[in-house]
Amino acid sequence: MRHQVLLVHEEPTTLYRLVGALDREGFIGVPAASVRQALDYLQSGGKASVILLDEHAGWSAFRCAQQDDPDLARIPVIAISPLQGSAATQDADEPIEVGLLITIVRRLCRSSAGASYSTTAGHCNQLVPE
Repeated sequence: MRHQVLLVHEEPTTLYRLVGALDREGFIGVPAASVRQALDYLQSGGKASVILLDEHAGWSAFRCAQQDDPDLARIPVIAISPLQGSAATQDADEPIEVGLLITIVRRLCRSSAGASYSTTAGHCNQLVPE
């Protein structure tokens, strides 16, 4: 089974480079250009084993909306930042190591089968940006 990984990033070059890296490693990379697009995808029945979320794309609003939905609250989320331009490559001098990110995603996918994840207590009263 190929795991679907939802990637939320507002910078198109970075978004598609990381989706491509996920696809090459055997995952199904699902791109979302905004928090709203990611939530629409998930709330309409789209699946994800892991969510990679650029913290500049609306981390707080996304996490609040996610935690308000018991089905979505179980999906682990990894904050990724900063990712600009060529940062989505596997060059050692870049601020993110794609290889390490893939390793973490792979481990989460293995351990998430049947596992449940705790959510932060409390209710978020934040609106998701349009």
